[in-house]
Amino acid sequence: MAKKPFNKNNNLPTISTDIIGAPLYSSEAEKAVLGSMISHPQEVNYKVMEVGIKRSDFFVPAHQEIFEAILTLDAKSQPIDIPILHQYFEDRKLADIIGSPGILAELVAGVATHLNTESYVRIVKGKSVLRQLQSACQSIAQDIADRPDEVESVLDLAESYVFAVNSEADTKAAVTIRDEIKRTLIQIERYRKMKGKMTGIPTGFFKLNNLTGGWQPTDMIVLAARPGAGKTALALTFAKAAMKERYNEEKDDWVKPGFGVGFFSLEMGNNQIMLRLLSSYAGIGLKKIRTGDLEDHEMENISLIGEEMRELPMYMDDSSMLTINQLRAKARRMKKQFHIDMIMVDYLQLLRAESVQARDSRQNEVAEISRGIKALAKELHVPILVLAQLNRKSEEAKQEPGLHNLRESGAIEQDADIVMLLHKEEQEADPASAGNPRPEMRNYKLIIAKHRNGPTDSIDVVFNGACTRFEDPNRHEG
Repeated sequence: MAKKPFNKNNNLPTISTDIIGAPLYSSEAEKAVLGSMISHPQEVNYKVMEVGIKRSDFFVPAHQEIFEAILTLDAKSQPIDIPILHQYFEDRKLADIIGSPGILAELVAGVATHLNTESYVRIVKGKSVLRQLQSACQSIAQDIADRPDEVESVLDLAESYVFAVNSEADTKAAVTIRDEIKRTLIQIERYRKMKGKMTGIPTGFFKLNNLTGGWQPTDMIVLAARPGAGKTALALTFAKAAMKERYNEEKDDWVKPGFGVGFFSLEMGNNQIMLRLLSSYAGIGLKKIRTGDLEDHEMENISLIGEEMRELPMYMDDSSMLTINQLRAKARRMKKQFHIDMIMVDYLQLLRAESVQARDSRQNEVAEISRGIKALAKELHVPILVLAQLNRKSEEAKQEPGLHNLRESGAIEQDADIVMLLHKEEQEADPASAGNPRPEMRNYKLIIAKHRNGPTDSIDVVFNGACTRFEDPNRHEG
């Protein structure tokens, strides 16, 4: 099968008129933009750059060359007019090819007013996006014809093309330091108001917030532990903290609801997740809820908590046996529909990959899944917390786990920005513990074994087994 050609500028395939018709463009709008840039560079060019327009947004080849020349001269702070542009093309032996100086004079003469340039720029940009969509449709149609039996792979590729077009439509122009420093100072002032403790999504743990600044966009965060050690409970505790509140810069305060969380549970059903959350929020033991051993006031409390939870920005998917392609497709759709700020996946080793390389070994498969998760975090610009299992070696050695204990693939360690290892500490045998008012509490250690953008450390956390939630000993929940 011949490989389809791709446009260097946007990674989308080139247009074939026999499949999707003639490409869309507006020669008149392109001329109006270029004419205004030549005749009124001081008033117009910075506005054009702000929109994020680039060479490939122009369809006519001569217009592409002229736009590139204007950008080059502008970057060197050289004046822009017909003689200077013509000399630019002469020096590069392009004058005859593009028809200079005649085409330059035509562009300038065609400008009725430069005041409408922004409207013309939007037309040029809009036509460019539509051409890319035409291109994506061509590729999707070709993929369907070439691989009719690979439904999931074709669907994933189709969504990636459309997502790329959508991202292209939202692309902003490069900015000058004059503009960027203003935004940066505003951001620094925001940090100052927040006392520098957190810039990302709250974790719910005081020391972890200080270490990480909160969960950051594009980060892949791995939470690993042995089976049954409480990975899901800790992930849901993180989700609670994220959804609780978010900083509102206009009000200079934390407001509700908080950050939107997409939760993919490959092991537990949505009902099980909700039971755990209700137990955690209400502070009523999960066992009591499951057995129905509830007093009237407890049931009333659960009902009230349930009503409050209806407003939480959490979106769950309990599809089992997902492939990495399916996860990407679902996550993209969830991001577009609900504008989620964070994704959680429970857990990595239950995902599958379908490539030929992945079939060779489980290690290759996990490596492909890990790379896919990291790429998805960058694509959607959200942190992704993915749960993973540790191998038995640390448990057998009765010692704290390390990065080498990540099960099945060192690629997880390589791709992750943060790796956290949850370790249950040995409980001291104490006869007096029988009188402990909270015998369900157990001490754990959360080891930050890798932190690409900050320090590593370990954090003491407490597991409330009755309510299946983790608590911060520094800021104790009731």
